[in-house]
Amino acid sequence: MEANHATENAPGFAKYPDYKIDIDTPTAEITAMLQGKVIASSKNVLIVRESNHVPVVYFPPGDVRLDLATRTDKESFCPFKGDATYWTFGDEKNIAWSYEDPFLEMQKIKGYLAFYTDRLDAPLI
Repeated sequence: MEANHATENAPGFAKYPDYKIDIDTPTAEITAMLQGKVIASSKNVLIVRESNHVPVVYFPPGDVRLDLATRTDKESFCPFKGDATYWTFGDEKNIAWSYEDPFLEMQKIKGYLAFYTDRLDAPLI
């Protein structure tokens, strides 16, 4: 991933101007558990509500147990957010992802991590 998206507008919004992504900042603490271990817990999460998707909780990296994680070589691209990198926790390969260099409109989620909640011990929200 060589691109620097921080100063670029997301091409997805240009192509689909009615597409919505809203970011909420709840005050309640949210905890992610995997195989009985807390892997993330924060009162500073962001909840991303995106057209045609279920809400996704993004944790600030300082509130994620990255000492239990390994970054993998998997990558994907979202025309609204940018390039995603993936993380493995325990035996759950690529259970988490992060946008380390998101497009201009999505800078608020830069570096935050989200999890596939169906692979966690319990739903997040």
